Amino acid sequence: MADDDTEAEAESTVETTAERETEAEATDDVTIDVEAIDAYEQRIEELSAAVEERDETIEELRSVVEEQSEQIDTLENQFLDLSARVADGRNLGVCPECNGPTEKKERLFRSDTIECTRCGEVIHTY
Repeated sequence: MADDDTEAEAESTVETTAERETEAEATDDVTIDVEAIDAYEQRIEELSAAVEERDETIEELRSVVEEQSEQIDTLENQFLDLSARVADGRNLGVCPECNGPTEKKERLFRSDTIECTRCGEVIHTY
């Protein structure tokens, strides 16, 4: 019986040691998981901030594209108007601002210009 008691005590000691090791490993895993969760949440916040910055940049670019589209339309209209005047040969055209008549003003000491006779807008300088 003494052998049985010794064996039982050895087994219980082994089991107790194994349980302690399991508990220690579980505690370590919890610490690692908490740190991993913190790192994960921080990464989510960083990605959210990056997405917000990207959205702001996209909106800025859209507004720039809209402005440039308007400028392109204006320049196309002016180009077509200038082309029509040159094709006409009389250097007359239409002001893109007020749709008034334009004419070429030849100057002695300054550059020649195409100006609107109604609003005075200088449309082109040679």
